[in-house]
Amino acid sequence: MVRLDFMRTFIEVVESGSLKKAAKNLGMSVSSVSFQINSIESFYGAKLLERSTNGVRLTDEGNIAIKNMKSVLSSVDETRRLISNLRGDKITIASGMVGLNIVHAIQTLLKSQYPQLEVSIALRGAHECVRGVLSGKYDFAIAGDLLEEHLEFERLNYDILGDDLLVLITPPNHELARKDEVTLDDVTKYPIVMLTDDYGITTSTKKNLIESGVRPDDLNIAYTVGDFYSKINAVSSGIGIAITSYIAACKACEVGLIKMRKIKGFKAERKIFLVSSKLSLESKKMKEYLNFILAKGRQLFEDFAMQCRCFE
Repeated sequence: MVRLDFMRTFIEVVESGSLKKAAKNLGMSVSSVSFQINSIESFYGAKLLERSTNGVRLTDEGNIAIKNMKSVLSSVDETRRLISNLRGDKITIASGMVGLNIVHAIQTLLKSQYPQLEVSIALRGAHECVRGVLSGKYDFAIAGDLLEEHLEFERLNYDILGDDLLVLITPPNHELARKDEVTLDDVTKYPIVMLTDDYGITTSTKKNLIESGVRPDDLNIAYTVGDFYSKINAVSSGIGIAITSYIAACKACEVGLIKMRKIKGFKAERKIFLVSSKLSLESKKMKEYLNFILAKGRQLFEDFAMQCRCFE
């Protein structure tokens, strides 16, 4: 059986690009690193690295093996963290921007129902949240989109938490804010503000544009920002318009920072997911927390959507 620290060494060699750099980063000798790489290759029964004076390169077999190693290490780290959290009775809920307006309410409700439970909240892009569940960093994640590469992991569990719409937001005095009807063709004529692809809002927007017959490249993307607040600020300041989450942007609309419009001909619907690890749900406690979050979260999303008055 190969040692886990040998797997970590192999990954470091690949990511640093050479045995020498990996040895320096790990505080080991090059000969020790080489021994561990040889042991890994012996375990898998294949040559995993092409070594040259220019560094190392994964073979086809190496590409398969490193994915397996990362999965094994991720599962081990997740298990260790889960066991530690269960002993300490604490969980972390990560949320993409779609959960911004309800995740702290969920935190409060959990604390009221389970006074001994320590609940932490992390606000990130949806895909970073899901990666955090895969790595064991987070116990639950609220996400407005799931990538195909994440759906391939059998370790992930995901439930539908609610419904969302992708809508157009504009500066309050923008001409599209006053237009009787906004079409996809209208949207392509103006500078667009986008978030990076780490956000579910962005990837679901691109998917829905394609399903609506518009290529994402047809948009005039003038400004890309790294967080949701910057996106709202850029639009309210007149830098451009944007397609975003109805639920996430509703508060900004209600206080007058932006105007919100539906887009004719655009497939606007998307699902909101609660993502967790199947391994963690082997615990009765974690299963109970999941069911509680689902019940309360679904009601909170439904109530919030009904209370938002931006389209009236």
